[in-house]
Amino acid sequence: MLRPAVLVIAITWGAMAEAPPRVDGEALLQDAEFKAAARWFERALVSEPASARYHFGAGKSYARLAEISAPWSARKSARKAQFHLEAAVRLEPKNRKFLMELFEFYIDSPEWFDGGLDRAKAALERLGPDDGGPGAPSRILAEARNECRSGGWGWAIRKTVLRSSGLVGSLAP
Repeated sequence: MLRPAVLVIAITWGAMAEAPPRVDGEALLQDAEFKAAARWFERALVSEPASARYHFGAGKSYARLAEISAPWSARKSARKAQFHLEAAVRLEPKNRKFLMELFEFYIDSPEWFDGGLDRAKAALERLGPDDGGPGAPSRILAEARNECRSGGWGWAIRKTVLRSSGLVGSLAP
């Protein structure tokens, strides 16, 4: 007689127990698991290649990977980020979040791409006018252009390291 009561309690306890968290690309991205997130989004894109959300997630994952990767692998991740972020914007051209991420990507990595600041300007034009205050995209672009034009040592060193890493990355499998 005691066994059925134990069984009922076990079933009830199991139903009340918290379900394991659903692992998806966005959760991985939020947990700074950039490589796993990029893989998750790439697999999701196989079944839904026209998903702007999945392209955005993949692009953001690869952009973060490029920021933290070794110089010889950063360029490859940056190219993948560019591809996916541009695809997301192409699929949802009015999505401001996607446009801002692409804009910030170009601002943060103009040395990886010839014309990166010009591409940032094109993204800025699609974003529309802003107030020009601190933190405004137009101000950020102006500051990036000034840094590039001034030829400061920091900019020159970053550019040299990334350009040479591009050569190393193209030689490595």
